[in-house]
Amino acid sequence: MNSSHRIPQLLFRTTFVIGALAFLAGAVSPALADSAFFAPQTKIRLSVVQWIPSKGQFDRLDGISGEYTVSDSGIISLPFLGSLAVANLDNEGLTIEIAKRLQAKMGLTQAPAVTIDVLDYSSIYVVGDVMAPGEYKFRSGLSVLQSLAMSGGPLRAAAQQQSQAIRLAGDLRDIDHSLLRSSAKLARLQAEMAGAKEIVFDQPSAADRQYAESIYEEERVIFQARASALDRQSVALVELRNLLTAEIETLEEKLKGSDDNIQSVEEQLTSVKTLVQKGLSISSRQMDLERLLTTYRSDRLDLVTAIMRGRQAINETTRSLEGLSDTRRNELATELQAEKANLDQLKLKRDTTQQLLVEELASGASVKNYNEELPLTFIVSRREKGEVSQFQASEMTELAPGDVVKVTRVRTADASSEDAAALPVQTGANVSQVSR
Repeated sequence: MNSSHRIPQLLFRTTFVIGALAFLAGAVSPALADSAFFAPQTKIRLSVVQWIPSKGQFDRLDGISGEYTVSDSGIISLPFLGSLAVANLDNEGLTIEIAKRLQAKMGLTQAPAVTIDVLDYSSIYVVGDVMAPGEYKFRSGLSVLQSLAMSGGPLRAAAQQQSQAIRLAGDLRDIDHSLLRSSAKLARLQAEMAGAKEIVFDQPSAADRQYAESIYEEERVIFQARASALDRQSVALVELRNLLTAEIETLEEKLKGSDDNIQSVEEQLTSVKTLVQKGLSISSRQMDLERLLTTYRSDRLDLVTAIMRGRQAINETTRSLEGLSDTRRNELATELQAEKANLDQLKLKRDTTQQLLVEELASGASVKNYNEELPLTFIVSRREKGEVSQFQASEMTELAPGDVVKVTRVRTADASSEDAAALPVQTGANVSQVSR
């Protein structure tokens, strides 16, 4: 091949190499051009290519290329190269270090081209006087003000205290209703225990009168239903006992008739035996009378057994009738004891909730509306080169991966003294109003 053909081919290869290098240089993301160090838990994608003169092309080294995560100690583990500390290296320094180590390890005449893309940064943390402190995802260009917005904004103490007071007031109202229901049930159980015809309820307050009337009506319905059920059971047992008594009387009458029949057959059998012995009667007549006597005696035994079973059933019915009242009283005593314990627990719970509401209203009185307007301070903790440093930041300060932002609401001594002076308020009246 002559020189006129080799010159265009050489120019083409030179142009290709320059274009490839320019492409690799342009592939670096804006974040990689920053001089920021790699924070722990940063996820990167490593790409390594090598120029092969014999092929006239770049080959990707897949053995070392791939995705890696920086450990908490600032180390990444690479195939063939082993562990590499990156805590004190920025993007440019890490690419140079990897290329240099690969060149030395592989004995290359020229260092390979290394590019690093950051896939995911380590999270930032927002703590302090914010609505939702916690961990948040980092993105490039994130400012302190944006992190404050991500965490729900400044802590609104007055709103939270008001919400807590409303919740406690609702709990107190629910406990009052439970107390009313428990007191009504207790009055009904006591009336049942005493065998009263009506229930005597306590007089409710004016605010609870309508609700109390509905509860009292329900208890009256239960009272009447249980009394009716007890009466029906008693009547059914009495009727069963009367029926068994009448049945026994009938059986006893049959038993008398059976005894008469047996006596009559025995007399006839005695006469027939005498006649048979004298030859005046046939023996078949005697056998018929003996069979009839056996039948009568068997029937008598059945009647006696039926009478005994009837009397046993009467005794069981009488015991059930007598025990019906005792069983009912035992059940009432158990329910009464359980309901008294429940009433005591509700009273204790009401006292505790009321005390919490009083304390909440007292503490809420010290929170002024201008608390929402108090200035905020921001302290950023950042790890660099293995050391943690803190500095005061403004709303527009840009954050780095892994930063911890502490938000503090500044409270002056004057504001604290004014808050303390505002504490004595009519908390008892407030509790009464809110609970109603």
